[in-house]
Amino acid sequence: MRSKRECTIRLFLAAASVACLLGVSQGWAAPAPQVLKGSAPDPATATGPQSTVAPQQLRESPTKKMGPRQVQSLPKKSNPRAANSAHASMIAALRTQRQAAETERTAILSSQRLAPKGLSKGAATLPPGRTLSDPVPTTPPAGTPPAGTPGTTPPAGTPGTAPPSGTPRGAPTTMAPRGAATGVMKLPSSTVLPPAAAAPPPRSLAGQGMAQGPCTRPTIATVNGQTKGTVFTPDPQFNLYTITGCMFGDRQGQAYIYGAFAAGQVALQIEFWSDTQIVAKVAPQITGELDQSNVTLVVVPSGASMVQKAGFKFYALRETTLLTKIPMTSVNLAQVTDTGGHPIAFGPQGSANYSSPGSYFSGMSAEVDRGSTHVFPGGQDLFDFSKLRPGFTTESMSLNYSVLPNDGDSYQVDGTWNAEWVGDNIRVSWQMQHSHSASFGAGDMDISRSSYGLNVWVNGPKGVSPWPN
Repeated sequence: MRSKRECTIRLFLAAASVACLLGVSQGWAAPAPQVLKGSAPDPATATGPQSTVAPQQLRESPTKKMGPRQVQSLPKKSNPRAANSAHASMIAALRTQRQAAETERTAILSSQRLAPKGLSKGAATLPPGRTLSDPVPTTPPAGTPPAGTPGTTPPAGTPGTAPPSGTPRGAPTTMAPRGAATGVMKLPSSTVLPPAAAAPPPRSLAGQGMAQGPCTRPTIATVNGQTKGTVFTPDPQFNLYTITGCMFGDRQGQAYIYGAFAAGQVALQIEFWSDTQIVAKVAPQITGELDQSNVTLVVVPSGASMVQKAGFKFYALRETTLLTKIPMTSVNLAQVTDTGGHPIAFGPQGSANYSSPGSYFSGMSAEVDRGSTHVFPGGQDLFDFSKLRPGFTTESMSLNYSVLPNDGDSYQVDGTWNAEWVGDNIRVSWQMQHSHSASFGAGDMDISRSSYGLNVWVNGPKGVSPWPN
C-alpha cells in the first residue's frame, strides 16, 4: 500500500503535466498577430488595431496626413494632334475667306465714294426698281409741257435764238422749212449722224458669280465671292461678309442666318447696304451655339419680300476651358488584386475611389485613389474623350500624384508615373507605393497606396457644355 507522501508527489506531477500541455495547445491555436513587410493578416481573422480599418479610412486617412512636399507633378503636355485637327483646318479656311471679303469690301466702299452726289448711301432715295448703276433718265419728267408751248422757253435751235453752248460746228440748228413733215428734222445729205443710243439693259447678275440674265426678283448671288459653302462665324478674326445680288432695295433692310440653332436664328449686323451689295458681320455676342453644316442666309429688303439662299455653314466662337467633370463611364479603370487575394475595387465598400472633380486634389478634373493593407501591382487607366460633343477636342493635360513617406526598410514601389496621349485620349500609368509609417489613430500598420489627380483642357464652342446632357 502506497504511502501518503508518495500519492501527494504523483498528484503534483500530473497537475504540472496538464498545465504544460494546455499552455502549448493555446500557443498553437492563437499565434500572436504579425505584420509582415508588404502584407498583413487576412482582415477576417486579424485582431488588434488592424481590424478597425474601414475602406473609407483606408482611402482618406493617409491623404489627410499628406504635406505639400508629398504631392508631385508631371509637366503639362499639349495634344500633338491639335495642330492637325479639324479646328486647325477650319481656321486656315476662315483666314482665306476673310481675305476675299476684305478685297470685295474695299471695292464696294470705293465705288460708293465715287458715286454721283445725291446718290450716295443715305443721301437720296432712288425711285423704286432703280439702282445706283442704272443710267440717268433722259426723258423729261412727267407733266412737263411740250416744246413750243406758248410761255415756255423755246427749244434749242429755234430761229432767232443763240445756239446752245457746246454745239459742234456744222450741226443743224434750225428746223426744216414749211412743207416738211411735222416733227422731222431735215438734214443735209452729207451729214453723218452718230448711232442712236441703245435702250438701257435690264439689271442682271453678270459679274456677281452667276450667269448673265435679267434680275426679275430679289436674288442672293455670292457671299465672300462664293456661291455656296461660305462659313459664318462670330470669331472677330474672321467675321466679315460681303453679299452680292440684286433687288435688295436702297433702303437698309435686315439679314440673318437660320438653322438648328438654340436661338433659332442669328442676326447679321449691317455695315453697308445697297440694291446689289451688302457688307455685314455676324452678331459678335452670339455664344452657346454648336457648329452647323446646313445654314440658310436670309435677306429681307425694306418693304419687299425676303430672299434666302441655302448651302452655308456656321462655326461657333471657340474657347479653351478646364474640364470640371469627366464621367466615370468615360474612364477604363484598371482592376488589380493585392497579394492577400483581395480586388482593389471601386465603390462605397471598395478600397478604391474615383471622383470628378477631385477631392484631395481639389479643383482637378478627376481623381483616382487606390489603397490596401497588402501590396498590389501598378497599372494603367485610360480616359476616353470620344463622347465629347461635336466640335470639342482635347487640347492639353497635366498630372499630379501623391507620394507616401519613405520609412526605410519596409518602403517599396511597383510601376511608374506617366501620362501620355493616345490619339485624343489619355493613358495614365500609375504607381503603387508601400510604407509602414501611415497612422490611422488606432495604431501603426502597413499601407499600400496609389493616388493621382488629372487635369484636362478642351477647346470647343463657347458657352456650351462639353459633355452631352
